[in-house]
Amino acid sequence: MFQPVGLGSASRFNSAISSNFLDDYDNFVVEKIRNEESRQPSQTFAPSSIRCKRISWFRLRGVAPEQEVHVDKTLNFSAQVGTACHRIIQENLENWLGDDWIDVESYLRTSNRPYSFSCTKSGSETNVIIEYPPIKFSPDGIIRYGDKLYLLEIKTSEYSSFDKLTDPKPQHVDQIKCYCTLLGLSDALVLYQDRQYGDFKCYEVHILDYEMQAIWDMFKEVLDCVKKNIAPSKLPGRDPWCTPAHCRYYNKCKEW
Repeated sequence: MFQPVGLGSASRFNSAISSNFLDDYDNFVVEKIRNEESRQPSQTFAPSSIRCKRISWFRLRGVAPEQEVHVDKTLNFSAQVGTACHRIIQENLENWLGDDWIDVESYLRTSNRPYSFSCTKSGSETNVIIEYPPIKFSPDGIIRYGDKLYLLEIKTSEYSSFDKLTDPKPQHVDQIKCYCTLLGLSDALVLYQDRQYGDFKCYEVHILDYEMQAIWDMFKEVLDCVKKNIAPSKLPGRDPWCTPAHCRYYNKCKEW
């Protein structure tokens, strides 16, 4: 039995060949996203999810994240646009700042940080692997501005979210605290870009000594929980990030 085709669907192609090509490419993209999402996370702390001890605990124990039932192509595309924006901004800043754009690896090798590490480069970004506590992180940059060193963190967002910004988002501050602690920097600039129109907002963040100590204490607490196989405390139930949409350990977490 023939199914009626709406004008919205028909306008996506104008022949059998163009329809088949569209379907084949769409299937390729979906499979690519599925393969990326099925990769096992490294057994390390990840600063982007540092605000939840449970996520770090699951990662360090090598627990596989829950697989998404439906592939969110829109979310994946937004992430790719964000990555492209990062690269453009980093290249612009490096060209503008010159010697005041600080190489992360060079900085680490001269700052006597209390850990062993290795680095790999990806364009203007440096990927840092710390041996212990086991951490992988990729700071967007370190800059010298007004005779002071700052961690530079770049974030992109949709216009509706960007337009409402008056301060850095709490989850981003948590990540910045972790980066600053690991790098031994007390100050950060977080640069937001609207992915739709390209506008910017910038906020300064200052990290206090006790906040850095709290990060080190958190690393120790979670590692002790991993050793004892005891789940650490999770985020409050009403936390906006403690949802299936934001956490791929949501159902596993409920079991504990």
